[in-house]
Amino acid sequence: MKPRVGIIGAGIYGTNMLKAYSAAHRMGKIELVSLAEINEDVLKEQEKRFNVKGYIDYKDMLDKEHLDAVAIVTPDHLHHEITLEAASRGVHILVQKPLDTSTKGGQEMVDCAKKNNVMLYVDFHKRFDPGHIQLKNDIKSGKIGKVQYGYVWMEDKIVVPSVWFKKWAQYSSPAWFIGIHFYDLIYWLLESEPKRIYATAIKDKLLSMGIDTYDSVQAKIEFENGATFSVDASWILPESFTAIVNQGIRVVGSKGVSEVDSEYRGILRAFEDEKGTMTSNPYGNLEQEYPFYGLVPQGYTYESMYYFLDLLLMLKQGYKLEDLQGSYPSGDEALVSTKMCEAIHESAKLGRPIDL
Repeated sequence: MKPRVGIIGAGIYGTNMLKAYSAAHRMGKIELVSLAEINEDVLKEQEKRFNVKGYIDYKDMLDKEHLDAVAIVTPDHLHHEITLEAASRGVHILVQKPLDTSTKGGQEMVDCAKKNNVMLYVDFHKRFDPGHIQLKNDIKSGKIGKVQYGYVWMEDKIVVPSVWFKKWAQYSSPAWFIGIHFYDLIYWLLESEPKRIYATAIKDKLLSMGIDTYDSVQAKIEFENGATFSVDASWILPESFTAIVNQGIRVVGSKGVSEVDSEYRGILRAFEDEKGTMTSNPYGNLEQEYPFYGLVPQGYTYESMYYFLDLLLMLKQGYKLEDLQGSYPSGDEALVSTKMCEAIHESAKLGRPIDL
């Protein structure tokens, strides 16, 4: 029997999830059963577009649809409650990053999932980027030598907090919203625990626009293996910038250096009805037309979503959760980046390093 899957949240990223899982449904991999969305107008539109049953209250959906799994695609600060509700009903969970905006809340989510023997999968799609996989291979093979230091940049356009997510940007920050991707990625690359963090942060431009959150957060992270990484996260790039997000990572070791520019992938586009030029990343997000199946989303952004479905199928086939341990971005692993991000905010607030 195919896994029965529901989705909670139908905003910008929720629509991406709906596209992916609708394609998986058409390809016979799952049953995309239902959708929960608190905005009734959005719900009606998405019900019609994706031919799914809609619910205003996600708890009603969990109680009535006998789901095997649910994908939680809501604002960051809402992950905690929904995860506990789903886990307590024995439903496997994919939750968007970050796991939660507090270590305490994240630990409660992990504990609840374990208590109810359900998978808690956190959608850290940066792990699925071929450039980052190559980078991990360079580190694991020893080609780069002993990692000494690295630098990461992750910068969104200001439209992200000021327009797209204006209603809840004040409950997040550039560290929680985008920096968390690379806090997790560095941990995954190094396979080493963070031990000390020092951070600074600035509130200025967004605050002047009535949005009480940081413009930018700068962090220096020391790891148990001796490596140190500097991570810059911001969401105030001007509208004229060539991409929604500017991002990349550089790792320097005793025998080599490896760098991945995740913004410029060698593709530049310009059209007479749009201003300026744009860089594109089809390796992360691309839709391709297939006979019988229609448009199928592809790229590492979606590979992370599809991999969760692969794991669900393995569980359906008789595998146990312990058999899958270490093969996916779990709640336990996500707790590490949650602790890092919480310590970054604490350090920025107190003006001193934080030991983990």
